Amino acid sequence: MRLHTDPRGEAYQQIIDIAIRKSEYFVLSEKLANAAEPKRRSHLEALEALEPYLEKTVVIHGESIDEIMHVKKAYRSRAFYTAGTHYLYRCSAESGRILQQLANRLSDWAFPHLPEDLCFLKQGGGDFLYSVVHEHMYGMEITEEEATELSSAISGLFLDLKVHQDFDRLLDDAIRHRTDWLYISRHGLTELPERIRELTELRELEIFEQDLYRLPEVLFELSKLECLKILTADLESIPASISRLSNLRELSVHCGSSDRPTPGWRVKPKEEISLNYIPPEIGELQNLQLLTIQYNSIHELPLELLKLKNLRILNISMCMIKQKPGFLKQMKQLGYVNVSQGEYETE
Repeated sequence: MRLHTDPRGEAYQQIIDIAIRKSEYFVLSEKLANAAEPKRRSHLEALEALEPYLEKTVVIHGESIDEIMHVKKAYRSRAFYTAGTHYLYRCSAESGRILQQLANRLSDWAFPHLPEDLCFLKQGGGDFLYSVVHEHMYGMEITEEEATELSSAISGLFLDLKVHQDFDRLLDDAIRHRTDWLYISRHGLTELPERIRELTELRELEIFEQDLYRLPEVLFELSKLECLKILTADLESIPASISRLSNLRELSVHCGSSDRPTPGWRVKPKEEISLNYIPPEIGELQNLQLLTIQYNSIHELPLELLKLKNLRILNISMCMIKQKPGFLKQMKQLGYVNVSQGEYETE
């Protein structure tokens, strides 16, 4: 049962209590990929605090798929997905309290501040609660009935329930749990409701709805938003109100996309895509680091891009721009630039 996002604050405290009661071990890892990097003091202090509860250590020596699969099969857990040192700690009230004191959410368990990917293993093997932080993967091995009960009891435990196939129910629960991450797809939406403004804690929003043609003004009231991804068949425009998202770090728009293609469905020629310009107001997004707009009829880039001093990636591909604008050479901070009529720059 996937979690839409990792529980934080009081929800994290409660889920740790439950996982401690339901599990035999919890696992924390030091990945081989991080072995040469210095650990933070907080990382070392966590290992020291948990040492009295250490039951065993599992070392996966290399990136051998056979070795990884052997360990995963033995424990039936997602915790062992890569090479490194994996610590299995005994679940107890005392070790649970340490986990609660050292972190405020599952995603806090990440290198270099802390050992990585807190997972709980049931007696006899198998996950009860798992996390793969860098991939934003969180979940619980519980039934739909148990998930519904827990979701109702714990505010902030936003589980991916079957009832969320109904968009109104998904939005109800997203608002109730004050989620900071939301993925919307395959609901057949043609517009976003006014209630989207109630997602006041939202930091990441991805929408993959082929019939969504227009972005409403209420979307730009989500002042904490840091990442916005839109995938659709055609988009009218990027509104000037995008400038209100002052915390935005990543903006990605992909036209010509289909979340549920039907027989005979075809992508419009890019010349017919409605998205044909980038508003100059985008220059107000001082925190923007990544800007991707793919498959569009944009003919030119606004000079206001020069104001984006933190922009590192600029990808305006499969567009109508014939030549990369010269002013981009002034943007020395850019690490990657693709402005092309095809998928990749050819010059």
